[in-house]
Parts: sequence; structure tokens; C-alpha cells
Amino acid sequence: MDIKRLLHPGKDKEVPAPLWRRILAYLIDLLALAFILLPLQPTFALEFQSFTSFFTVFTTQPTLGWQFLLLVATTLILSLAYWSILEYRYHQTLGKYLLQVCVQSEEKHLHYGQCLLRNLAKLSSVLLLLDVLYMVFKHTSQRYSETLAKTHVVTRHG
Repeated sequence: MDIKRLLHPGKDKEVPAPLWRRILAYLIDLLALAFILLPLQPTFALEFQSFTSFFTVFTTQPTLGWQFLLLVATTLILSLAYWSILEYRYHQTLGKYLLQVCVQSEEKHLHYGQCLLRNLAKLSSVLLLLDVLYMVFKHTSQRYSETLAKTHVVTRHG
């Protein structure tokens, strides 16, 4: 008989991470990503006063437009890699680590494909909002993409 389990029965049990921890972890990860991606920030984007001037320059200078599209694609790929690789390798990102939550698989082992699938919605603020609204309205601890990926986020103890 394990005395520690009798004294602290809930300590070893993993419970779904509360939404506030998940949101705060996400915001910390956004700050980390902003720091990581800072060298990619274009200096030409600071020169535009409005969307019209931005659009005019990119339609008259095609090479600048292609550079911008390449920058956006690189940013999206690196962002997805940040979440997917860290969650696959360590079951958590920097934000999740600091808030003591981690990703668990409903299957025996967490696979990279699961991590990739559960993070695809983070590439679009609209998709992410819909993903989180699913969680709120269904009164579940999983976003829709997490149900598809068969993963959940739990609070780490100890």
C-alpha cells in the first residue's frame, strides 16, 4: 500500500488543464515566438501608412510582393514547427512548461502527426477562435483540433 497516495490521493492523477492556464501559456508562447522571429521582421513594412499604400507598392514591385509572401510562409512554418516539435519532443512548449501543463495522447504514445494536427488551427486567428469556442460551448476540456488529434492538455503535478 502506498502511503503517499493515501495522504495525497489527487496528486498523481492528471486533471484537465484549466482554460486560464492554457490561454496564459499560449500568450507566453506568442511572446517567445515573437522573440524568435524578430530577425525576420521586415523593415519595409514600417514605411506604410495605410493598406492602400501597402497594396500599391506590392502591385507595382512584384519582387517585394514575393519577398513578403515568402516571409509570411516562413513565419507560418516556423510557428507551426515551434508548437509541434516542442510538444512532440517534450510534451510541452515554453508557455506550457512555465504553467505546468502538458500534452498527452489518448493513445499509448504521442505521435508527431497528432502534435501537428492539434496545432494547425493556431495558424489562423479565426480558426483558433472557432477551435476554442468548440471547447467552451461543448463544455469539454478539448479544442476541436485536439479531439481530432486524440490529445488533451493536463496539469502536471510534482
